[in-house]
Amino acid sequence: MKPMYDTATSMSLLIFYAFAMQCMSTLAVTRKETNSWKWPLLQFFLLTGLAYLGSWLVYMAFS
Repeated sequence: MKPMYDTATSMSLLIFYAFAMQCMSTLAVTRKETNSWKWPLLQFFLLTGLAYLGSWLVYMAFS
C-alpha cells in the first residue's frame, strides 16, 4: 500500500502546525488584555504567514 503523505508533505505539515496560531482562546485573551483588535489580528496574520512560508520552504527543500 502506498503512503498517503510523502516526506516533504509530512515535514511541511509539522512545520505549519508548529508555527500556526491554533488556539483561538489565546487571541480572545489578547483582545481582552489589550482592549484592542490590533495585537490579536497581528498575531493571527503574522503567525499564519510565518507558518505558511516555513512549510513552503521545507516542502521545497524536501521535494
